[in-house]
Amino acid sequence: MITAIRVAGFLCLILCLTIPLSASPPSASLYGSISAVGGTRLPGTVITLNHLESGRTFTVVSGARGLFRAANLPPGDYRLTAELSGFLAQVIPQMNLEDGTTRNLELYLEVEPTMTEVVTIIGEAPTDSLEAEAIRESSARDVGEALAETAGVWKVRRGGIANDVVVRGFQRGDLNVFIDGQRIYGACPNRMDPPAFHVDFSEVERIEVSKGPFDLKSQGSLGGTVNIVTRKPEEGLKFNTNLAAGSYSYVNPSATASYGTPDYSVLGGFSYRSSDPYEDGAGQKFTEITNYKASAIDEKAFEIGTAWGRAGWSPAEGNQLQVSYTRQDVDRTLYPYLKMDAVYDDTDRVSLRYDREDPSGSVSNLAARAYFNRVDHWMTDDLRTSSVGAPRSYMMGTLAKTQTYGGRVDAELSSVSLGLEVFDRFWGAETELAGMAYRPQYSLPDVTIRDLGFYSEYAHDFSESLSLTAGGRIDHANSAADESKANTNLYFAYNDTRSTTASDTFPSGKVRLNYKAAAGMTLSGGLGHTVRLPEPSERFFALKRMGADWVGNPELAPSRNTGIDAAFSYGRTGFYLGAGLYINWVHDYVALHDQQRINGAPGVMNAKARSYSNVDATIWGGELDAVWTLTDRLNLSGDMAYVRGTKEISPEQNIFSENVAEIPPLRSSVRLRYDRWRWFAWGEGVFSARQENVDTDLGEEATPGYAIANFRFGVRYERLTVSVGVNNIFDKYYFEHLSYHRDPFSSGVRVPEPGRNLSVNVAYPF
Repeated sequence: MITAIRVAGFLCLILCLTIPLSASPPSASLYGSISAVGGTRLPGTVITLNHLESGRTFTVVSGARGLFRAANLPPGDYRLTAELSGFLAQVIPQMNLEDGTTRNLELYLEVEPTMTEVVTIIGEAPTDSLEAEAIRESSARDVGEALAETAGVWKVRRGGIANDVVVRGFQRGDLNVFIDGQRIYGACPNRMDPPAFHVDFSEVERIEVSKGPFDLKSQGSLGGTVNIVTRKPEEGLKFNTNLAAGSYSYVNPSATASYGTPDYSVLGGFSYRSSDPYEDGAGQKFTEITNYKASAIDEKAFEIGTAWGRAGWSPAEGNQLQVSYTRQDVDRTLYPYLKMDAVYDDTDRVSLRYDREDPSGSVSNLAARAYFNRVDHWMTDDLRTSSVGAPRSYMMGTLAKTQTYGGRVDAELSSVSLGLEVFDRFWGAETELAGMAYRPQYSLPDVTIRDLGFYSEYAHDFSESLSLTAGGRIDHANSAADESKANTNLYFAYNDTRSTTASDTFPSGKVRLNYKAAAGMTLSGGLGHTVRLPEPSERFFALKRMGADWVGNPELAPSRNTGIDAAFSYGRTGFYLGAGLYINWVHDYVALHDQQRINGAPGVMNAKARSYSNVDATIWGGELDAVWTLTDRLNLSGDMAYVRGTKEISPEQNIFSENVAEIPPLRSSVRLRYDRWRWFAWGEGVFSARQENVDTDLGEEATPGYAIANFRFGVRYERLTVSVGVNNIFDKYYFEHLSYHRDPFSSGVRVPEPGRNLSVNVAYPF
């Protein structure tokens, strides 16, 4: 309560410091919003108004939800220019503002031609976007941290980096994570390296998040899709340099160079990231809260180098060919969340893409892409006290590898979109335990998933106010483990099967209506049904351990989500209000539980194991966000999100708790921002309620609520931007609700969030 009062007082102080002491009576005013052509709102857009008669220039910056306000303008004719990195400038050559009037304006920006993705990855759905400007202004160190500032999105804290993404309570295999439409998967069986970890911040241009079961363009989007769009070459010769630094010896220099013409383009970049372990609000390093050796307390928390390149060629007007390659080398990375740390975690990503745009043809847009990526990951407990006295430098170690080949073709024919997706996913892991004399156990026995999917979407405008989108998808997939490596004795002992293969065919579909009820007011609603295959780890994992084994369930069925989403938004004269409600009925949700041994089998001695079963679950909630432009420099924004998850009880499977594990509680935030273009400042309060709806079957514990305050100040001078921020100003000691982690390699320690910490970002493009 005291912290919440401090946060409120802090925001009031910022308000008092930033509101002008006096103001002239308004002459003419302009209110507006900036959006991408697809409808995503664009904060950070620079709006320049040139008064044609006097030559005076007025500049404002769009705030949250892309809203802007320019007041106290002299009446007359203006030239308006709206600019945002990565988008074509929008210019209105002449616009009249009359004395004593207020004008409302909606502007839409198109993506730059050299960056165009002719057919988008995410289909029409409730979508949020985080742009490059906001990403580089924040203190986040990875995609998970950056997205956690979005309503309805949370993160899972594992250590100093590699935070996983949670969307409306869905995570892990229930979400798709793409990099430029390319499927990528982490190699660690416990998501030590979640998919979003395998892209560097400096590569990112924007991050798109679709919520709910409405993305039919990609198999597996049970609860949503995250698409990370990387930088493309810009026209002309461009250089972007950036230096981020902060507490705990964090440093992140990066540079990107590109050259583009209408016919060809090239881009190359490099980034280095490293940090020491952070300290929590109690002054402890996270290496002091778990079983690190004394000699490892001051080890680097992470050290990562990434290099990337891209080349493009336009052989004819409306045609683009692009090829890209990224290499990420990850050295020591500490994960107090788990029993082991990464020794190395290396990634290669390659993609080839062809786009064709012909508005006059029967196929207006065509996109074809092929890609390959692989991740090699070695992890051990050699820095932990558990390795003391081991015959080798470690007591346990796992070598994991994953690789994915894929391709897709998407086409737009008038109001119909068609697509074909195919991918081949491989995942293998080999675990060594001192207690088993380091004999290799194929914990993931070289599992391959092959999927072929076809989709179609239809869009129709009944009128200027009412539009419809509808679509369907069909997939066929085969999953298979290497029979010579699979421990079928474990499958048989706990799940009464020796199967190492599965074949699944399943449909998906959606229908969605959008209605503009009145000026500035929009209503939308949709019904969607999507399916995701069980993860290789959920079907075929097998590991013998002391006390309790860990085994997948080859008989798992695909999870099917039928969801309803309803949304309302109202925006007018510098004010925006958005609200949404959703409910998801997930049939055959994959739940973790304790499984009793039901058959005798050679080498299986334990009486129980952690395993997986299908149960039905319901996940529902709502989101609310609002923006108010108090002046042309000052705006106030806030959001709130709540989600609740329950599942059916199954005593015969030791499932007694109705709560779905790892569901976040009610969270809200409020931000006050002052932006004079040359300098800006914002203060933020973040509030989280106590989470008591926990899965006690898995040992999940209630998490207390918390309130924290953050502040940032920045200066822009010509091309240079410098910003300085302080997070967790009052040095609050707290845990996020998602600090619980599943076996088999969880440390049993909940990881607190960082205490007060400073971050600095310097950007200079030229």
